[in-house]
Amino acid sequence: MYKIATEEMAVVAIRNVFAKHRTIASQRLLKSLVDKEMEEGGEPYKIAEKRLRFLTLDNGIATVLIEYRESETKRAISMCPVCGARLKRARNMTVFGGTVTLGYNCPSCGYNTGARRRVPVKYTFIRRK
Repeated sequence: MYKIATEEMAVVAIRNVFAKHRTIASQRLLKSLVDKEMEEGGEPYKIAEKRLRFLTLDNGIATVLIEYRESETKRAISMCPVCGARLKRARNMTVFGGTVTLGYNCPSCGYNTGARRRVPVKYTFIRRK
């Protein structure tokens, strides 16, 4: 049986992993490396991939490069799918004085999307200096 890692344990393990690796090519690879790092203490601890990504970005341990695919869904979104921050609307003025929403931008991680929603499919993590 495993235990769920505390935030402090997870951040220490993430920092140790990035001390050994400058670039990690996927979120799944990062999770397996962090899980191995946390298992070295004796008891097995686990962390979810989404929580791991949020902790890595929130604590400024690494930056993320995101690869996308376009979705057919055209509904509005309010929260960033990468880091969980609130998205800001990218607006444009019309000829008649009104405004039109062109897309959404995340001020924290740089995620952006237009009328067609962009769905993240691959994350590459790069250690900050």
